[in-house]
Amino acid sequence: MVFGDCTCEYEDTKHNKETALKYKLGSIASILVAGVVGVSLPLLGKKIPILRPKNDIFFMIKAFAAGVILATGFIHILPDAFDNLTSRCLKENPWGNFPFIGFVAMLSAIGTLMVDSLATGGYQRSNIKSKQVK
Repeated sequence: MVFGDCTCEYEDTKHNKETALKYKLGSIASILVAGVVGVSLPLLGKKIPILRPKNDIFFMIKAFAAGVILATGFIHILPDAFDNLTSRCLKENPWGNFPFIGFVAMLSAIGTLMVDSLATGGYQRSNIKSKQVK
């Protein structure tokens, strides 16, 4: 798969591509709808006070969304990564000597949570500064 001279035979007989296409299109539509809802929450906060970004419920919704994104990555992407990066077509060094899949997954999760924490902290600091100015 990775090298042109690899003689590994791979035949995908356990997947129905037509059914998978239906599920993919449905998941794209549901992701778009959920994204529109997520983006409109702060905008709806002007009319509905509980959805304002300064409330705790907003941060709970945001934390839940971050967890859903991480879980989606771990459930859908991680198994394929394990299958592909443990292929016997890959050289033993370095792929077989170090668990790159788990390492990258751990770094990605930590990085995602760090970005979320920094963004939340920055938003809260800007809120505090704007209240002090008034």
